[in-house]
Amino acid sequence: METDRPLEIAPSSLRAILLASAGEAFDRAVVDRVVALAGRQRPVIHVLSVARIYGTALGLQHPGLYPTRKEWKAQGDLVEDAVRTLKRRGFEAHGRVIGSRHAGRAIARAAVEMGCDAIVIGARPVPGWRRLLGGDDAQQVVRRSTVPVHLVPLA
Repeated sequence: METDRPLEIAPSSLRAILLASAGEAFDRAVVDRVVALAGRQRPVIHVLSVARIYGTALGLQHPGLYPTRKEWKAQGDLVEDAVRTLKRRGFEAHGRVIGSRHAGRAIARAAVEMGCDAIVIGARPVPGWRRLLGGDDAQQVVRRSTVPVHLVPLA
């Protein structure tokens, strides 16, 4: 887990970085961290957002538990804005929206599938009651990922 690693000691052979979100807008600080991590190497940056699927552990399939078209579009717009920002800064960037009940697992799995060398994700403080009910997606990424994770603390 690479959460406390200084930017100056970034790996010298970054080929791809995953900029991830569990459904929230990409904060400017997170995008800036990706740019700082990439440095002069100009790796490919994959932007990923997760559209939340609600459901139970019983495996019951119900169309009302899946994201609506409006929710898919909102996530797509968030990804598109981040990709546009990165392209303006001179990076090759690609965006993708996936649906999952477990955003942390999905992000960790996607990083491996895309061949990313690092994951950058924003981490907001999560109250204890919220962590108990819904979990902390950023910490799930740190626990489940085999790829180094850079957490960006957000207010």
